Amino acid sequence: SKQEEVTYATFSRLQADINCMNDSIKYSSWKYLLNIASSELPLKTNSELVKILSIYQGHNDIEGIRKRRNMERTDYVWQTLNKTGDRYGFYLKNTGIKKQPPPDNLLIFKGSAYGAFSRAFVEFVLTNEVAKQLLEWSRDTYSPDEHYWATLNYNPHLNTSGGYKAKTDPAIWTGRYANWGESHCYGQIVRGVCVFGSLDLPSLLNRHELIANKFYLHTDPIAYQCLEELIFNRSKLDLPLNDATFYRRMPFLLPS
Repeated sequence: SKQEEVTYATFSRLQADINCMNDSIKYSSWKYLLNIASSELPLKTNSELVKILSIYQGHNDIEGIRKRRNMERTDYVWQTLNKTGDRYGFYLKNTGIKKQPPPDNLLIFKGSAYGAFSRAFVEFVLTNEVAKQLLEWSRDTYSPDEHYWATLNYNPHLNTSGGYKAKTDPAIWTGRYANWGESHCYGQIVRGVCVFGSLDLPSLLNRHELIANKFYLHTDPIAYQCLEELIFNRSKLDLPLNDATFYRRMPFLLPS
């Protein structure tokens, strides 16, 4: 795969995912692509993931928010600068220059860098002309991976494969769970998000999300090891999905 020198919040982060999609689409054996960070762990076994994604019937599970997005991130041109001269010194600066409107009258949505993307959606990302134009338009925005997937998924006039058709923001999504202060964090708060600790595990086990963000092995190795061991042991049992009704009621599966 083509490697990217990734700098936080820059286009390189999104380009790395696009590179992986270009590689993955060559293989016909998969139906969903889940992009996962090194600081994340699954909350479901592989068998449970397959059962849940089968319920989704080709729909994407992508976060999308239209009303509470940070306008500054996409309305202005951001420039990548380097304050130290080495690979660790890159950062983004708002130039104050207004960007041209996005292509095809797209409404920009805030979302997550991560999600559950159907194979058809990945093909759409790689081949659709508007998707390519939006990708190019996003090069000088702040953290484009947090609007690119959502924007493609939530603009109904694109007829995006597996896209969201309702006119209201979805109340829930299951692609990722992160604690941004909604509940107590028993680990550490790093840049506003909870790095889970051992005492967070009981609450994580009852979550419907597929993957949890985030864990640091050096912060609480017990939390990391216990969850990893639990998922491994549960995978040997191949239990039926006891909360299938929840997943069947996901907003993207309901009539629009």
